Amino acid sequence: MSCQKSKMVGNRDIKILVIEDDDTMCEGIQTVLEKDGYRVIPASDGFEGSKFFQEHNPDLVITDLKLPGKSGMHLLKEFLDEDSSIPVILISAYGTIDLAVSALKSGAKDFIAKPFSVDELRQKVTQTLEDIPLRKKETETISSFHGMVGSSDEMKKIFEQVIKISKVDSPVFITGESGTGKELIARAIHTEGKRGEKQFLAVNCGAFTNTLLESELFGHEKGSFTGAIRQHKGIFEQADGGTILLDEIGEISPQMQVKLLRVLQNQSFQRVGGTGEISTDVRIIAATNRNLKEAVKNKKFREDLYFRLNVIPLEVPPLRDRESDIPMLIDYIIDFKSHSLGRERPAISDNAVKKLMRYSWPGNIRELENFLERILIFSDKAEITAKNIYLDETDEQLSGKSGRLTEVLEDTEYSMIKKALRKAGGVKQRAARILGIKTSTLYYKMEKYGLFENEKGGSE
Repeated sequence: MSCQKSKMVGNRDIKILVIEDDDTMCEGIQTVLEKDGYRVIPASDGFEGSKFFQEHNPDLVITDLKLPGKSGMHLLKEFLDEDSSIPVILISAYGTIDLAVSALKSGAKDFIAKPFSVDELRQKVTQTLEDIPLRKKETETISSFHGMVGSSDEMKKIFEQVIKISKVDSPVFITGESGTGKELIARAIHTEGKRGEKQFLAVNCGAFTNTLLESELFGHEKGSFTGAIRQHKGIFEQADGGTILLDEIGEISPQMQVKLLRVLQNQSFQRVGGTGEISTDVRIIAATNRNLKEAVKNKKFREDLYFRLNVIPLEVPPLRDRESDIPMLIDYIIDFKSHSLGRERPAISDNAVKKLMRYSWPGNIRELENFLERILIFSDKAEITAKNIYLDETDEQLSGKSGRLTEVLEDTEYSMIKKALRKAGGVKQRAARILGIKTSTLYYKMEKYGLFENEKGGSE
């Protein structure tokens, strides 16, 4: 995409998505609107426009009628189906005026005929935003938010928490199983907050050796170790003013825990092999799929560092606890993957969706995404049916546990206990009665599966 990256200078509360395949036109609109203080998200075709609409939740859309991928009319219907309150301004060339009028009847708020002046653009945008009050992020109606998809109570709560957390600058501690979208949540917190125009950098702490992780985080001086042929700035220096996601934070060594704690306490660090102190102003978001409370108890993770990181806890629910979101996720993934694979988007039958909903998805959204991508690669049919979901050939994958009976039963038991606790409002005796077991047995099993550690205000 040739449009330049947005450089906000004013009221970043108003986000405008501009979808225009003419680079010169796109950049011109972007420049004008940014000078007026709006935050502009540029897209160069219909597919990118659709993707950015899901990810950025804009307050206004300006789109050309004729676009590669999806037309402006197609996008208008798609956006209004998603959110009937979204104002859309259409850009129409001379030959498409009739189509623009038709679009107004279909729900567009206004249209601008090419060629148009800067004043006309400003007038149309101002009028549209005045006529339609700035839309608030009503989480009870949101179904997609910064690339996260879902309308379940669990996801509405996550969306609401992201909005609240983004208003402050405190460290955030995101917990959840692998594949639940912890990085998406971290990016959403960054984008929604005051640091949104600065760098967001993520590092998987489990992917580096101790020495390499130190260099990745803090940088190194030339000659500080074998292979250090030039000075390197670490992510604490690169992301100054922005946000750092420390993913898989539970994997860092005791030595690195000490060094990270020092940075959080002093807001400064030294490059590897350096002597000078470098100040840093970054927001820290940490994420893990491990039980760090247990690690603290077992002296494998520093308690002082844990409390420094865990200022604002945010727990991401596994996909099996929000199965009502699965149909929406399936539709979103198929649409996105079909485009990236360069094939026509197939339909999917109700029976196929039901079949996918019956599975517990231990790998969560990542597993669902990979599974659907494989179907799209190996099937060129116009519709995905239940027969395309080869349970006999993917039994090992679809059990998620290599077919071992004890592990499959444990998954089922864990899920049943979680549901019973939720139904019982967290009251253990009532949950035990629902399950038909003794309260003492329930306590034992909750300890076994770490459910006491996950409790929040009796919600478990």
